[in-house]
Amino acid sequence: MRYIKRTLSAFALAAFACCLCPSIAAPQTQDAATASPTIPTPASVLGHTPGDDFYLANYDESRAYFQKLAQSSNRIKIINVGKTTRGLDWEIAIISSPENLAELDKYTDINRRLTWARGLDDSAAHALAREGKIFVHIDGGMHSSEVAGAQHSIILAYKLLSAQNDPEIDAILHNVIFVLWPTLNPDGQNEVVAWYRKNLGTPYEVSPLPDLYQEYVGHDNNRDGYMNNMLESQEVTRQELVWNPEIFYTQHQTAPFPARIFIPPFVEPISSNIQPILMRWLNALGIDMAAYLDEHDMPGAINRVGFDNWYPGFQDFTGIFRNSISFFTETALYEYATPHFYTVRDFPQDFRSLDSQVFYSSPWAGGWWRLGDAVRYMVGASMSVLDTAAKYPEQLLYNKYQAGRDNIARFTNNPPYAYVISTEQRDLPEATTLVQKLMINGIEVHQATQPFAANGRNYPAGSWVILMDQPFAGLVKELFEPQKYPDLRENGTPIRPYDVAGWTLPMQMGVNADAVLQPVASDQRANLKLLEQFTAPSGSVDGSGSVFLLDPRTNAHFRAMNEILGAGGHVSFTTDPASGLPVGTAVLTGMTHDRAAALANDFSLSIRAVEKAPEDVVTTKKPRVGLYRSWTPSIDEGWTRWILKTYGFAPITIHNGGMQASHLLDEFDAIILPDEQPNQILNGFPAGMVPGEYAGGVGETGVESLREFVAGGGTLIAFNNASLFVIDQFGLPVANVLANLKPDEFYCSGSLLRVEIPDATRPGVWGMPRDPDVMFENGPAFAVRPGFRGAVLASYPEDVSPLASGYLLHPERIEGKAAALEVAYGNGRIYLFGFKPQWRAQSHGTYKFFFNAIYDSPGFAKPTTFPKSTAPLPTMAPAAPEKTPKPERPDQPGAH
Repeated sequence: MRYIKRTLSAFALAAFACCLCPSIAAPQTQDAATASPTIPTPASVLGHTPGDDFYLANYDESRAYFQKLAQSSNRIKIINVGKTTRGLDWEIAIISSPENLAELDKYTDINRRLTWARGLDDSAAHALAREGKIFVHIDGGMHSSEVAGAQHSIILAYKLLSAQNDPEIDAILHNVIFVLWPTLNPDGQNEVVAWYRKNLGTPYEVSPLPDLYQEYVGHDNNRDGYMNNMLESQEVTRQELVWNPEIFYTQHQTAPFPARIFIPPFVEPISSNIQPILMRWLNALGIDMAAYLDEHDMPGAINRVGFDNWYPGFQDFTGIFRNSISFFTETALYEYATPHFYTVRDFPQDFRSLDSQVFYSSPWAGGWWRLGDAVRYMVGASMSVLDTAAKYPEQLLYNKYQAGRDNIARFTNNPPYAYVISTEQRDLPEATTLVQKLMINGIEVHQATQPFAANGRNYPAGSWVILMDQPFAGLVKELFEPQKYPDLRENGTPIRPYDVAGWTLPMQMGVNADAVLQPVASDQRANLKLLEQFTAPSGSVDGSGSVFLLDPRTNAHFRAMNEILGAGGHVSFTTDPASGLPVGTAVLTGMTHDRAAALANDFSLSIRAVEKAPEDVVTTKKPRVGLYRSWTPSIDEGWTRWILKTYGFAPITIHNGGMQASHLLDEFDAIILPDEQPNQILNGFPAGMVPGEYAGGVGETGVESLREFVAGGGTLIAFNNASLFVIDQFGLPVANVLANLKPDEFYCSGSLLRVEIPDATRPGVWGMPRDPDVMFENGPAFAVRPGFRGAVLASYPEDVSPLASGYLLHPERIEGKAAALEVAYGNGRIYLFGFKPQWRAQSHGTYKFFFNAIYDSPGFAKPTTFPKSTAPLPTMAPAAPEKTPKPERPDQPGAH
């Protein structure tokens, strides 16, 4: 308790500590009197100073400059952390005093011991905190269209390495080991800079990039924090677990206008699974930063507006559950390196008076805003963090230990004491994937060597047990428990979460993970083996014969089918519920027993070998999948493309020109329209916003080609809001029951909702459970109109709220309505999903919705009539056609 009081008093002092600091340099260079002549200036290597108007350094140039710094200074160490998705060498810099760098391993080990907290008492932790050095991660951002961050990294490194006789920097170098990532997205930095240079001086100088700047995910590279699907996310997390930084700070753009920089504290709500002392420090760092910027003549900092940190999947926030003080700031941006002049008339009405506010006490008065200004503010913000860290290293190091210690104590004495992931699952390979995700995040996972007794039952040997008396246990609870987003209102209107409201990972993945509510006895612990590294379980082939049966309940069986079909084998599906096999069981022939065994091991599958193929099967072939990719970059398209590639579907990208070509059926069996607003699909970027080849959407010609494709026997699959495009353009007798409702009439922005599958024998839902959880994110819900031919694949339950995790206002609006439909159109089929079945590559439990739809395309005759179903169809009276919204700029800078 003594150290808590000392730390809180440190918070109070931190806001005034900036007054003692010498003035921060502008981005150009440091004063010659204080800069070492042996350290090359950025301009001497790059030909420009980062921050200059109309100039951006790309990643390759930045990397070359950092290598020059390493050749000239003993304060920096360059580390190669691996390859990016597009194959670039990715390097980071460790900056500190020569003495600290010489003993880097020692200080890394001290930090590790304090982070894990075990084997220490408070006295030993104090001693280590006095001996150790504080680790601070600062990066140049991950959203490459937010260009100032990567430029600031160059200026910041030069400032720290070239300073001589500077008390502030000397203290930083002595007390701090600074882990500087020049950028978290090297590929995107190169692409964005190349785009800007290409258009510089043309009418398209500030036009948006018509591509995802990080392969597959674009702006969602900051939504992959706990899943770690992308190589870049995995490497950041791996390095975080090496250094265990006390502070993890990421640069973003842009600030809420007209503020020049958004700084924590954040707005409500926050998670109760975060150790409180970390949030106290986060707030203190933000308040200190605002004061530091004001002291150094950088007005316009604003706190507590717009941004919450409810969602734990932000790459720059997941670390707070690993007891790092993790946060971001948002600095103002116009476009790229092009300057812009603002007058007070440009400001929102409420800000034109330039009155001070509690959390905006130094209003910006307008004027020119240049890239150099943004770089200067970012360097100031980073220096503030380093300065505070240098002033309070012992407290911050001890508090890191304290957070881990208190997590261990909390879950030693309070439930949940553990979580159990049984080997008895509908989809065992997905359960193993969940285990792997936990281990990537630094979570300790044990495996039962004997049956594990808990919750009044015995879990089989081999089941995974996550004991909660570990320092990062808060992350497990955050991911495993259902979320209850608070009902926050402003003038009666719900205050939306900045991102999503619910994400419970076992629900999304279709995995049973049981909380253990009683302490785990010592005899049970004795039968648990700590997993040192993840190893996927072996598969098996049971029986003999040359016909192999795959359980349709596993996602991995699609990978096996795609591989076998690609190698010339044969696949068919069972269709008779009375056969004794699950409907949709995959029947594989044309391969050896050894090949089947290899497949089983590769994908952790249990394969059954039989002598004779079942009767009543329908054959299929490798589906030819087209994926629409508009020039208004769609993150949903990128995630879909990554998933399809991962599972071996080999999607073919279709741009607008390809969609407008005739005879799509000659090339594709199925075409997927990822989530996108109808007007964006139809019209894309308006003429004049981007170079001509990127303007426009599929247009009327593309719509007619799609109609011809489906009518001729193709399958069209539409996700979320793309389904509204299909309903409108195909004239389908289907209505969106949520059309034109205001937020106080219905609201659900990213929550898990339970749906019911009325007919599990339909090919579109083979292998699915009866009541999966789907990710609903601002999508439609369906009712059918007279003339409908098709089937309801999934619907929301009648007379009961479908909310499973998150927030749902007025659930009665969708109760009993359809969530997914299969619609007959000519000789083909249309699948409409009012949710995202592949959301951020997290919702593994609903992948089968669209995997099945893809395989439905080449293998089944398309009936012009559908068999009658006993399930009632949700209906509504005819309504006027819905209005489609105007196109929005995708991935607008400033969306954290």
